[in-house]
Amino acid sequence: MPHSLNVDATRYPVRMRWFLGVAWVVILAKCALVWWAMNHWQVPINPAWIIGPTLMLAVIATALWVAPHAD
Repeated sequence: MPHSLNVDATRYPVRMRWFLGVAWVVILAKCALVWWAMNHWQVPINPAWIIGPTLMLAVIATALWVAPHAD
């Protein structure tokens, strides 16, 4: 069953939207730092093994938070 995603920006207070924005900045900064550190110290695995799941879970958490739900 296809669902359309209608995001109502006014549904959440400005504080909550700022929190989500800051959380994403922290997540992206962590990913950049992990990528740099693993290349700098030549860790023998691809940084995508750490960054991929981090971003995937962040997207899922954001989608669940933004998606309409009954209160």
